[in-house]
Amino acid sequence: MQAEINIPNWATHVVSDNTDMDRSPHPVDSSRVKSFRIRLPDDVYFEYAFIDGEGRMRADPGNDLRAANPWYPEVSAIVGPEYRSSEYADLPEEIASGRLDRHRLESVRLGGVRRMTVYTPHGHEDAGMPLVIVHDGTAFLRLAGLPRVLEALLAQGKARPGRLAFVEPADRSAEYGFNEEYRAFTLEELLPFLEARYPMRGEPLLMGASLGGLVSATMALLHPERFSGLATFSGAFLGTPGDRDFYGSDESWVLGQLKGRKSLPLRWYSEVGTIEWLTDVNREVHRELAGKAADHEYRERHAGHNWTNWRNGLGNALEFLLRP
Repeated sequence: MQAEINIPNWATHVVSDNTDMDRSPHPVDSSRVKSFRIRLPDDVYFEYAFIDGEGRMRADPGNDLRAANPWYPEVSAIVGPEYRSSEYADLPEEIASGRLDRHRLESVRLGGVRRMTVYTPHGHEDAGMPLVIVHDGTAFLRLAGLPRVLEALLAQGKARPGRLAFVEPADRSAEYGFNEEYRAFTLEELLPFLEARYPMRGEPLLMGASLGGLVSATMALLHPERFSGLATFSGAFLGTPGDRDFYGSDESWVLGQLKGRKSLPLRWYSEVGTIEWLTDVNREVHRELAGKAADHEYRERHAGHNWTNWRNGLGNALEFLLRP
């Protein structure tokens, strides 16, 4: 498909989730160029916006379709004629009829209180089951509706029960990007806290998108004996502990770790959009995992770096992690 976008007279830049929105704005000037065209796959889901003279991000006034983007309030979306959302992307809220517990954990490692929410599926409140630690917990809980996806899979017999621990960062870039203290918090404080309150079965699992995917991969690679598997969505696998440029680094610590190993005793689900700056590094990580991980599933979708894309993959990811 081809989309023609008119440039508002107030716009100074155009941004898109191909480069994580405002990370790499492209200058525009409607007095010189009135519009531009972009060619996209027919089944695409893509988000973009404009920046005005005051530096505010604003949606395209010529496009009525708005994106549900938790990071930016005004973003426009382009949906191709063959785009179809996942059957698990927009489930009714009443499906999540399990128990939701809210906790406060005083962290010595991080020097403050951390809040988390734990979801136990309906009818399994006292049962031992796998624990899934979900990074960027608020977005996965409220925007992505992960408990609803789990309940739907359970009803269809496509997954076994699992307990979801939604953990929210204070500063996601600082904590998720190769932060030793955050890893220590997870291993020494978070896991013992949850294990003391809930019956567990098997080693914990990890889940995260973008930088949440990076911290999940970092923990699993450094401590494969403590975790049994992980799911990463558009993993921010660029950068190293010494080069924390997750947008333009030529190096990848995750990829280097995988290349240096003959095997990896982990189950790893990964996916990425084909219209984002992280596509290539995720493809390289997939190629390394294909011959080394204990089990591996990889998917691509014609989409950018956004939550609509990741919501469409939640069913596949949970089905992989919690396979009956």
